[in-house]
Amino acid sequence: MTSHNSERRALALLLGVSALILLLGLGSRELWGAETRWANIVLQMLQSGDYFDPYLKGSPYYDKPLPSYWLISACAWLMGGLGPWSLRLSSVLAAWLSIWLVYLIGEQLFRKGTGLIAGWMLATTFYFAFWARVATADILTVCGVLAAVWWYWRGPEDTRLGRYSVFFLLLAATSLLKGLIGFVLPGLILLPHLVSQGRWKRHLNLRLCLALVIAAGFYMVPFVLSHLYGAPTYGESGLSLVFRENVVRFFDPFDHVGPIYTYLIYLPAYTLPWAPCWILGLWLALRHWRQLQPNERWLVWALALLFLFFTASGSRRSYYVLPMVPFAQLLGAWWLNRYLQHKRDSGKGRDRRWAIGFASAAALLLLVLGVAYPWSNGGGGVIGFSAQVKTEASRIAPWNQWRMVMVEVDNKLPMYLQNQGAPFYYVAQTQDFPRAGSSADFMAWLDKTSGQHWDPQRTLIFVQQTPDEPLLLGYLGSDHQLIRTTPTNGERLARKSAEGSVAFIPRAPSD
Repeated sequence: MTSHNSERRALALLLGVSALILLLGLGSRELWGAETRWANIVLQMLQSGDYFDPYLKGSPYYDKPLPSYWLISACAWLMGGLGPWSLRLSSVLAAWLSIWLVYLIGEQLFRKGTGLIAGWMLATTFYFAFWARVATADILTVCGVLAAVWWYWRGPEDTRLGRYSVFFLLLAATSLLKGLIGFVLPGLILLPHLVSQGRWKRHLNLRLCLALVIAAGFYMVPFVLSHLYGAPTYGESGLSLVFRENVVRFFDPFDHVGPIYTYLIYLPAYTLPWAPCWILGLWLALRHWRQLQPNERWLVWALALLFLFFTASGSRRSYYVLPMVPFAQLLGAWWLNRYLQHKRDSGKGRDRRWAIGFASAAALLLLVLGVAYPWSNGGGGVIGFSAQVKTEASRIAPWNQWRMVMVEVDNKLPMYLQNQGAPFYYVAQTQDFPRAGSSADFMAWLDKTSGQHWDPQRTLIFVQQTPDEPLLLGYLGSDHQLIRTTPTNGERLARKSAEGSVAFIPRAPSD
């Protein structure tokens, strides 16, 4: 009983510290990288009420399946609006569940204590924690893959329809978050165990086929809904994009083309600071291959097949390596647990240096991701810019009375300027808006192009701030107040010029 309570306390400590690493300072950091697209697309869904046609800055952009956007929309509904917390919450929860799932898999398949070590390794892996705090579908995919693997290992010989159905529904749900790797990766991971001793023959039955049909139907639901209820003029097909992004890109990449040794560099980098552990584990496993337990050999094979799959793809990027990270850390935990057990068996007692190491890594992550990184985003940037615009505009009229025109703006901006008013109007730089003239010329063009009437005294206009180039729509400055993005603390520290946007706020007639 005491041992069981100790295990529960150890797990509670792991999950509690993990939550702190994932949540501290989460809302204080500016939008970064690809998450700006998720923010922009979800915001337009919320503003328009159209959840079946994703748009990026007013243009069709069916880059990912719809459910990843729906998850964020649901979080926004639960939390009262779209913001940094609701945007990133689904990714954070997926990371937290991934740590728990790694613990469960490790404890079930390997020596007691392996899961706890693997959980600490994953929770204190810098790049895992970093991407867990970014609103993209990558950590969601990691969680889905781990959930499918965990479910399989709960009953690998079970051939009931219910078990098959849950497994394939997990694969379908994971595939709906980013792409078909949600189906491929668990298959590769579990293939060595299925092939061993001809286990796959046991699973060739009608119940498996029926479960596949059920999962295929579930997978098709968002695409069918998009076809039935989406705008007839949308012009993009979700299923054709699935083929392009998953099949065409694998065999004939059209972007993200990296060298064949990409993951030889990024797998060690993405598993720091614990990369030496899984490398030593791999060396030990290969050296004593015949003496390994079947589950230990399975883990090595699974990691090898994942590595070969990603390397075989012509499209390679650093963060594509994320689904390999939990399995690499499981291998590292297997080695470390074996090493610590050997020390205990030889009478050298418990080695507390590793506990200190995990605690130090957690403290460092909290300091870097939870304190230093958010601080570097403060003092200016898009967050400070948006607050200043709201303050100045609200002196003229209530914030929710303003309409907004975005002329080729930074993707980060729209989320911070929500006012529960009309959807933003996006203007691409390729459009024929007046490059010179007066405010009246621009407003006349806007009325004509949009088919709507815009009140010049209740319209905010935003443009991209480009250093060393003439300000786009600079002629509006004759009767508008200009607000520019100022440098963040990090930019001031690095002596960099501010990047962002410029707002044109109409001056009151008395001005």
